[in-house]
Amino acid sequence: MQFLNPLFLLGAAAIGLPIFLHLFRKETTNTLRLPSLMFLRRLPIKETRRRKLRYLLLLAMRCLALILLALAFARPVVTGAWLNRVNPLSAQSVAIVLDRSMSVSQTAAWQRALDAAQAKIDSLGEGDEALLIQFGDAVEVLSPWESNPAKLRETLAAMVQPSFESTAFAEALRLASEQFEEASNARKEIYLITDLQRTGLSLGWKAPPEILVEVENVGSPASNLYVQQVRLDREVYGDRYPNPVLVRLATSPAASVKGEVQLHLNGQLIARESYDTGESGSALVSFKPFELEEGLNRGKVVAVFDDALPADNTYAFVLERKDPRTIALVSEKQSADSAFYLQRALGAGENLPYQAKVFASADKVELNAAQTPLVIFNDLREPPSASALQAYLESGGGVIMTLGKRARADRYNRALGDLLPVRLVEKTFVKSASRPFTSMTEISWEHSVFSVFRDTYRTGVTGTQFFGYWSIEPKEDAVVLARFAEGAPALVETPPESPGRLMVFTSSAGSTWSDFPLRSAYVPFWQAASDYASRWSALQAASRIGQALGLSDWIESQDGQDRGVAVLDPQGRRLLGLDEERPDFVRLSVPGHYEIRSNKRTDWIAANPSPEESDLEAVPLSDFQVAFVPQASRVESQIAGREETAAKEQQQGLWWLFLAAAAMLFSIETLLSNSSYARQAAQ
Repeated sequence: MQFLNPLFLLGAAAIGLPIFLHLFRKETTNTLRLPSLMFLRRLPIKETRRRKLRYLLLLAMRCLALILLALAFARPVVTGAWLNRVNPLSAQSVAIVLDRSMSVSQTAAWQRALDAAQAKIDSLGEGDEALLIQFGDAVEVLSPWESNPAKLRETLAAMVQPSFESTAFAEALRLASEQFEEASNARKEIYLITDLQRTGLSLGWKAPPEILVEVENVGSPASNLYVQQVRLDREVYGDRYPNPVLVRLATSPAASVKGEVQLHLNGQLIARESYDTGESGSALVSFKPFELEEGLNRGKVVAVFDDALPADNTYAFVLERKDPRTIALVSEKQSADSAFYLQRALGAGENLPYQAKVFASADKVELNAAQTPLVIFNDLREPPSASALQAYLESGGGVIMTLGKRARADRYNRALGDLLPVRLVEKTFVKSASRPFTSMTEISWEHSVFSVFRDTYRTGVTGTQFFGYWSIEPKEDAVVLARFAEGAPALVETPPESPGRLMVFTSSAGSTWSDFPLRSAYVPFWQAASDYASRWSALQAASRIGQALGLSDWIESQDGQDRGVAVLDPQGRRLLGLDEERPDFVRLSVPGHYEIRSNKRTDWIAANPSPEESDLEAVPLSDFQVAFVPQASRVESQIAGREETAAKEQQQGLWWLFLAAAAMLFSIETLLSNSSYARQAAQ
C-alpha cells in the first residue's frame, strides 16, 4: 500500500489526546455544604483511581477512529498482484517497440529513445509483462514476454543497437501485434518509440482494434544535408570513365547551404567542386570524366558539411574496368543490308558491354558461352548445326534468329525442329489497298525487351511499318512476346526455365521488309534483346543498406563442391569465414565498402544509407494514427483510457472507507460514553 499524502499520517499522533483525557479527566462530584472547617487539619488525598485507565473500550475506539481519520486524509493507494486479481484491467501486456533507424539512432534522439524505453520498463507493475522489439527496415524481437523488469533492463542494455537502416512502421507494428498471441493479459498495448519520420509511413495495414497503440515521439527539429543521388555505371569498358559523374545534394528541411563536394578514388582525392543548395534546398554537381585503373576501383563522394547525420554525407561506390563481351553476328553476304543495321545498332552509344563481330558462316563461330555469350543468326538460308546449337544453349548461351527472305522453312523445320520454339509455315506479305503494311501489337510491355518502351517510347515500336513476315506456329510451351495486327507472332522465345535463351524474330532486321531500321526504337530494341538473350544485366555501382547480398555469384562449383567465401564489412570485421557454413545471402548493414573473398575472385560491394531515410520531416501524430490505427481502435483507446482512470480511482478509493469507519466509530463511541456517564451519575 502507498499513500498520496503521507504527511497526513502525522495526524495519527492525535491518539495521545484521548489517552491524556482518560488519565487526567476531572471527576464530577456532589457538593456538600458543612459548617466552618477552620478547626480541621487539611490532609493530602492520593487519588490513585484517576491514574488508572478506565473505559478501555471507549479509549480503543477513540484511538482507532483518529488513526482511520489520518489514513483517510493520507489517500491510501493499493498496488501489486492483489489488485491485479481484484481488477484485471490494471494488468497489461506491453510490446515496447524501439525505432533504431538511422534518423533516430544517429542523432541525439537515440538517448531519448533509450530513456523512454527504460522509463516504460520501470513503470511496469506486478502482474504486468513486456517484451522488447527493435526495428529499422527489418524487425527483430529481442525477448519473450517477461514480467521481471530487471531482465528487460538487461536485454535493453545488451541487445538494443543503433543502425543505418530505413524506417518501416507497418512491418514493426504487424510483428508486434502478432506477439500478443502469446501474451497472458487481456489488456494489450504497443508502446512505439520513434521520431515519426514521414518516409516510414505506408498504407494497407492497421493495428487490430483490441490493441492500444501509444506513441512516444523522441524526435526534434534538426538540419541535414545528404547525398541524394549519384549517377554512375559500375562496369567501364575503356581506360577512363566516359561520362560526367552527376551528384545531387539535398537538405532537410530545405535550406540554403554552401560547401564543397569531393571525389575520391582508390584513397586519393581526384576532384572537388563547390555547391550551393539555394532556397530550393537542392544542388546538382558534375565531375568531369577521369582516368581509371584496370580492375576494381573503390571510390566515394563526400559532401563537406557538419549536420545531424554525417553518415549520409558520403556516398561509396565501386567501378570495374573490363573488356567488352563479344557478340557473334552470323550473316551471309546476301544479307549485308540487315547485318549493317544490326552491327551499327549494337555499337551505338558509349560504354557498351559488348562488341559485335560479323561472321559469314556459323561454322566459323566458336560456340562457347563463356567467351561468346550471344550469337545472332541473321536470315541464314541454311540453319546452324543442331548438335552444336543444342550444346551451346545447354551451357547457357543466348541465340537470336531473324527470319527474312532467304530462310528456307523446310530446312529449318527438319534440322532444328526440336530446338526451335516455332514451326515455320510460309512467308506472308501485306498487300492491301486499304492497309499496305502491318504493325506490332499485343506487346508484353513488362518484358525486359520491351520495358524500356513501356512509358514513353511505345510509338517507336507500334508505329513501325512491316510489309512482310514469316507465318509461324508457336509450340505449346513457347512464349509469344509480340504479335502483328493480324495476330501472327512477331517475337517468340523458348520457355524461361530453359538453360539458354533462344528468340525468333519473324521479320527481317533490315529495310527490305520494314522501316524498322529507320525508327527510334530500333537501337534500344536490339540492345535490350541482346542483353536479355545473353542474360546480361548491369551491376550497380552501389547498393543500399538493408539489401541482401546474394553469395551465389562468388561460389565456384568444382566436382559438385562449393568453394568457400569470406565477407568482411567496411570496418574489416569478418561477417562470414571461408570455413563457415555458407548462407544464401548477407545483409548490408553498415555504409562503406564490403570485401568478398573467394577461391574464385576478390570483389568489392559498396553500401549507402537510403536517401529517403535522410529526409527528417516528421508526420503529425494524427496522420500516423490515420495510417496505422483504425478508428475503432482509437475509440477503444479512449474507452480504455476512461477505464484506466476508473481503475486508478478505484485504487485510491479506500480513503472513503477509512473515513466512513472513523465516523461510525465516533458515533458508537458517543453512544457508549453517554451510557457510561449516565450509569456513573446514577450511582
